[in-house]
Amino acid sequence: MGQFVRVESFEALKQFRARLCKFVEVVGVALDEAEVEMQRTGTWLQQEQPDYWKRQAAKRAEAYARAKSVLVRKKMQLTALGSRYSCIDEEKALAAAERQVEEARQKQANVRRWRHLFDDESYSYLGLAQGLRVALQADIPGALAQLDQMIAALEAYATETAPAEQRSVAPGAAGEASGTPGDLPSMARGTPAAPPADGQAYRMLRARTPSRAVRDATAVAALGIPWQPVGTADPAGQAALAGCGLARMAVADDDKVVVSRAAWQSARVYLERVRGVVSGDSGWYIGGADEHAAAAYDGVRAADVLAARPDWRAVLELPAGCLVVFDGAALVAVLDPQDAVLWFSGMRAAP
Repeated sequence: MGQFVRVESFEALKQFRARLCKFVEVVGVALDEAEVEMQRTGTWLQQEQPDYWKRQAAKRAEAYARAKSVLVRKKMQLTALGSRYSCIDEEKALAAAERQVEEARQKQANVRRWRHLFDDESYSYLGLAQGLRVALQADIPGALAQLDQMIAALEAYATETAPAEQRSVAPGAAGEASGTPGDLPSMARGTPAAPPADGQAYRMLRARTPSRAVRDATAVAALGIPWQPVGTADPAGQAALAGCGLARMAVADDDKVVVSRAAWQSARVYLERVRGVVSGDSGWYIGGADEHAAAAYDGVRAADVLAARPDWRAVLELPAGCLVVFDGAALVAVLDPQDAVLWFSGMRAAP
């Protein structure tokens, strides 16, 4: 069995979850609307129509009786010459009244037939709809909870075990960097590499940043920062940070910074400021640039980080989405939230 699993996209799972939630919303609204319409139709068919056609039948029966009485009287009347009057109009009126009476009787029969049919179909529909409603209210929320657990587990897995193709390949001969796609050319010791055309060389670092669930579970502790002095700050790097043109987002002294424990012992580190954090969390993560997966994390105060690395003050003010790579005191690269490389420098030669 392989050591790693291949997950193409966490975003696809999140999009599926969002669409499943939308499905629940749309189907729930449709069921509610169908039930309201069924109740409205039931009231119309069970109460309004029987009463209406009952009144119509009585009203038309009276009209028929009047038309018949008029015709009888007309037939009994004689003209001055002793002949009978023409009764064509009265006969037409009586025939029309009779048709009206027959229509009312037919409508009453139709209403009775449709009432029985509507009752049968309503019971059948309610049985099917109830099963769907139970799925919406119980089964799908359970599935969503399982999906959330799957996404959280996969994100946690990604933070602990980077996919093989995203791992940094150890450099070959001194002064040469591996040409394998996804490697960090600037992480190789020796001759500085040419600036990359885009952020692809550093984008893989973002996959190592812990998930929101891991971040929220990492509490701030009063730790003695075990970093050793790194020497004089890099003037070129400091100038690059000051002139990168990005908006500044202040960090409070007590804001949380999450640090991989391996980063304490690593000179080459990266810092990423993630989005969507809670109040009191700076969003910053510090990880080893060469580590494949973080085994554990610490939560520290931003003030304690700056006490150990005062050269990072301008870094911690960068906006969410930025990624910064350091080798000791030397700034290696700065990426904006769109992974565009704002500044790049080759690594310094190993001492």
